[in-house]
Amino acid sequence: MATGIFEVSKGIFTNTIQPTISESLRILPDSLLYGTGILSLITYQTPMLFLFGTVALSFIASNFIGKTFQTFMPQDTPPARVTDRCLPGLYSLTPARITLFSELANTSGFPSMPMFVLSSVISYCISAVYQQADVLKELGPDYEAKLPTILFLSVILLIVLMTYLLANECNGFLIILASLAMGGIFGMVIATLIPIVFGQEATNILGVPLFLRRDSAGQPLYICAVRGPNSQ
Repeated sequence: MATGIFEVSKGIFTNTIQPTISESLRILPDSLLYGTGILSLITYQTPMLFLFGTVALSFIASNFIGKTFQTFMPQDTPPARVTDRCLPGLYSLTPARITLFSELANTSGFPSMPMFVLSSVISYCISAVYQQADVLKELGPDYEAKLPTILFLSVILLIVLMTYLLANECNGFLIILASLAMGGIFGMVIATLIPIVFGQEATNILGVPLFLRRDSAGQPLYICAVRGPNSQ
């Protein structure tokens, strides 16, 4: 009985769960782009629009770094095995792939586009949430716990993607680590510049009420609704 349950569970994992996870990781760069783009249209919120812009910029930055690297350090052979599992984009009924950024294909192998894009987006989100750390603290422990939760889940997601890239020999370990670091720096810089130019609300991806600090002590200023003359 136990053996039968084990075999069924193994079959479900091998035939259903594992291929689903693998395909989700393969199309991750494109799905991030499509997902944030659709959410920015549906929610009609400025923070989601800037998040979508960050994803698009990370594609462009990855391509720019790759072309620069290939110019100064040309390679005669591909740095890693190129298989279907290493190629982003959606497959159509024909052998062609459907991806908005096929023309930005990074042929140098450095940086790893999936790792660079994901690292940029995660770094941007963490930086954006960290900018609201004082607000989350004032709102209570439930809100304050969001930042460490995001950090934990982000690390897990990065490890899963790194494992996928290494297992399929899409990139080398050092290239993946370098892409992780460069993407993290890129996302952090974008998250720092946007509030300076467009205001702090532009990176308020959690939608929390922002505090206006106007007193000399730096204490939050709460603005309450005006009550009517008959209110107690």
